[in-house]
Amino acid sequence: MTSNHYDIMIIGMGPAGLTAALYGVRLGLKVVVFGTIPGGSTNMIESLENFPCFPDCISGTQFGVRAYQQAEQEGGFFTMTRLQEFGAEAGLFTGTDTKDQKFTSGSAIIATGRIPKRLKVPNANVKGVHFCSLCDGPLYRGKNATLAVIGSDNWAGQHALTLARIADKVLLVSRSKEFQMDGALTHQISEQTKISLLPGTEVIDYKGSGTIEGIVVRDQETEKKVIAVDGIFLVIGWQTNTKLLQFPVDTTPAGYLKIDNKLMTSCPGLFAAGDVRDSDMYQVLTACADGARAAKYCAEYLEANNLLGQ
Repeated sequence: MTSNHYDIMIIGMGPAGLTAALYGVRLGLKVVVFGTIPGGSTNMIESLENFPCFPDCISGTQFGVRAYQQAEQEGGFFTMTRLQEFGAEAGLFTGTDTKDQKFTSGSAIIATGRIPKRLKVPNANVKGVHFCSLCDGPLYRGKNATLAVIGSDNWAGQHALTLARIADKVLLVSRSKEFQMDGALTHQISEQTKISLLPGTEVIDYKGSGTIEGIVVRDQETEKKVIAVDGIFLVIGWQTNTKLLQFPVDTTPAGYLKIDNKLMTSCPGLFAAGDVRDSDMYQVLTACADGARAAKYCAEYLEANNLLGQ
């Protein structure tokens, strides 16, 4: 085998991928990890409040960096590149990264997570539509901005709280009549005078030529109206990030990877961990648990198929 052959190829640097790398190395496996952002989408979390051992909370960025440092110190190899090709042939997995480096492995873990959905409206490509309040919220600091957060769940609530420290006014807009946030978050938002709730309000278009000027909405009382805003932050759901797969793998109708009780997909040797797989819960904690389990089951698969150290 070439020097670029590994026991496990891990695709993704979110909580699942980083935990899989840590556990894989500790199991004595040779591990390579692809990705460029330690922590992945955890960077969108300002304060991780429901992860054990952090009673004073920790930012998603800090969490990702610490998990990356721990896995790297343990011995995981991080290319800090993305895979541009990923395939399966002759019982092995093959990959080519963005530097045209080629890799092979006896097993693989796909931990690519999910990406935010875009709102399907006629003027969808107007500038000023964002997905990360931590990343793009500071663009509006000191501009007396009115910002709209479109969504109804905890993610949307977190974005609204973050933006309330930056903007003059934050509109939390939801098509559903009731917001789907937990009690603690709902209480925090109720204490924020800068946040206004607009339940039962559907955004049907963006107003603006080139740059966002407002949102066109329809509620139960009016046919439609325009609300002036300076920026929009979308939190309307997620879609799986599985475009890299170049061979058939079973998925749910929503695109999540189907797995067995050991996290293996319909492709032998390919395991799925974290938000990319079919699950009833999508949390940082459950993604970490997936990563640990996937590494263990990779080791079992490699040993059972005489692929260890090949």
